[in-house]
Amino acid sequence: MKRFDRSAFIRKIKRWLKPPRSLRITRLGWQYIGLTLIVGFAAINTANNLLYLIFGLMLSFITTSGILSELTLRKISLERRFSKHLFAGQVAPVALDMLNAKKRIASLSLLIEDLSQQQAADHRRYVLKIAPQQTQTLTYPVIFPQRGLHRPGNIRVSTRYPFGFFLKSTTFEEKDDTVLVYPKLERLSPSEQASLAFSAGEAGTRRKGGSEEFYGIRDYIPGDSRARISWKSTARASKLMIREFERDQTKHILIVLDIAPPPSSESPDFAERVERAISFAASYLMFFSKQDYALQLMTHVETSSLERGEHHLFLLLRMLALLQPPQAGEQPKFAANLRALNRRDIVSLCISVHPLPEGKFSKIITIR
Repeated sequence: MKRFDRSAFIRKIKRWLKPPRSLRITRLGWQYIGLTLIVGFAAINTANNLLYLIFGLMLSFITTSGILSELTLRKISLERRFSKHLFAGQVAPVALDMLNAKKRIASLSLLIEDLSQQQAADHRRYVLKIAPQQTQTLTYPVIFPQRGLHRPGNIRVSTRYPFGFFLKSTTFEEKDDTVLVYPKLERLSPSEQASLAFSAGEAGTRRKGGSEEFYGIRDYIPGDSRARISWKSTARASKLMIREFERDQTKHILIVLDIAPPPSSESPDFAERVERAISFAASYLMFFSKQDYALQLMTHVETSSLERGEHHLFLLLRMLALLQPPQAGEQPKFAANLRALNRRDIVSLCISVHPLPEGKFSKIITIR
């Protein structure tokens, strides 16, 4: 049985109760209405046929304005498309497809506004004309300040066509769809990049030596070169096996994210440090992925597989985007796995919000 979604039901009720159009009289419109009333009073007081004729003509302009503005907004549909990968704090382009489904009438002088709270400063676009049965694509920047799932805001389309007396608008309600925003990427200085590369290389050399001689056979990792498949070992094990060389050992990175809450509640900046730790984890994943490292991520919730490639990288970034800090007193699930780190042929990098003793990891980065 489908679960009842109360928030979606409330949004539907609001859509039913909300009028399809909103109308605001512009400054020019007030002036025109005032002038029309003056002419009308003068026609009544003087019984002048010419003034009656002018009064009727001025009223017809108001009626025509309402009809034409309604025709302009009628049968307009929007489809908003975000970039494939969105990162917190970064400006990303949004594509907006506007379709005029009317068969014979063009839509003229349209102002499009994104009403969401995440938009950049330049979020308004003006369209002079959309021909019948035609689609026009607009782009504008958007900024999501935080990681996680976000629901895009509403879009308002308004027009002053044809005379500028009224501003008539319609609001396109947000859909129930959400967009995923990855953590903010911290800028790594050249010295930080060199330090990370040195730590990874030094750890790998310390474990296996720096030569390129044959080291052994291991399971196949997605992203490995198929030229290194050992077919004899594959036949014996009934699964893909890879010939591994000494140099390959420096290409495996495990990033451990420790964001356990402090024992005391006197940490007003703890939430900020957690977000910074997650941002640094995402930045290091991006850095090592560009260096063709096989990546593995360990958090208090889950431990990923060890793989290479862009697809795996964004799976790890998704883990970080949806990650919630553990509750006070909650035991991290990776605690038992840490005892096996020294036995694993992998370089380990720990990002923690607490000081940790040296020796357990290849490198420790403490977020203060």
